[in-house]
Amino acid sequence: MNRLIIIFFSLLVLAACKSKDLEPTVKLTDVAYVVSGGSGTVEVIDLINQELLTTYKVTTDANRFPHHVYISTDKERLAIANPAYDFSQGHLGLHGKEIPGGLVVLNAHSGEKLQDIAVPFANHNAIFSPDDTEIWTAGFSHSGKAYIYDANTGDLKAQVQLDADPSELLFSEDGKNAVVRSGESTFVQFVDLKEKAVTKIVKVDLSTGNVWPGYDNLILVSNGAKNSVNFVNTLTYSVTDFIDFDFSPGFLTYNELTKELWVCNSADNTLEIFSKEGGAWQQTGELTFPDADPHMLKFYDNGKKALLVNQKENTAVFIDAVNKESLKTIGVGSKPNGIAIL
Repeated sequence: MNRLIIIFFSLLVLAACKSKDLEPTVKLTDVAYVVSGGSGTVEVIDLINQELLTTYKVTTDANRFPHHVYISTDKERLAIANPAYDFSQGHLGLHGKEIPGGLVVLNAHSGEKLQDIAVPFANHNAIFSPDDTEIWTAGFSHSGKAYIYDANTGDLKAQVQLDADPSELLFSEDGKNAVVRSGESTFVQFVDLKEKAVTKIVKVDLSTGNVWPGYDNLILVSNGAKNSVNFVNTLTYSVTDFIDFDFSPGFLTYNELTKELWVCNSADNTLEIFSKEGGAWQQTGELTFPDADPHMLKFYDNGKKALLVNQKENTAVFIDAVNKESLKTIGVGSKPNGIAIL
């Protein structure tokens, strides 16, 4: 009798294990992915319950500092730049040097590493093409280039010559062009996705800066030395608006719900908020995070809320974007620098 009971429970255990092995990966929704360069991790954050769900490991190489994360159009994969340089030290540390880059692709729902690709020079970000067939990144060097990889095999498909020291690269809203700003140039370059060549350039303020996603076919170009942002229309290839700041802007993003531009001011540990009133941009709000270094912000819940990462404090902050109030702060990895929202 005892032997039968043992056999019965053994079969139950085996059945349970088999069932667990066959269980598909749970599809995540309403989450944020925070990439942390110092710890080489991606923190998966539940946006509904405002808590850390799990952590993915990006790399085991101590000399790598993953930087910025983007989600594929089909919401299945994460593309993460994995350079051998800590961009929290600023771009000038790369000037004239040959430091290798990298590109890691993770399963967005399980954290499984799908690809680990070597990139010739340190890269600021990596991003899937609109149809998810390619991954684009730019190498920060005097021989500036965009590198285009097959998203399934990891093979290098093409290289595009750019101006010196290109950094963040993104795609225009219409999906026709990649757009990139180079530190040693006063132009934003447009790379035709089909031709794999620079076909348009737009003059912006001269200084080290980045391009960031905008709205209504506009991209936002931050300019560090000039302390400004240029609004560039990706359909007419022209600067249509600007703001001059009294600080050096970092990441900036537009909230379409509140019609506000939110700007990370790392030097003063603040988020600066601007609205257009009477045809001119005016500062209308400020949130302060003492000694925290606000680094990147992404809106969610249709613009009602925002998630901010503080690079020196190693935290993520949930913000009521309508009432301009911090709701909750949680710990993340070391030196968080990028956010992607699913």
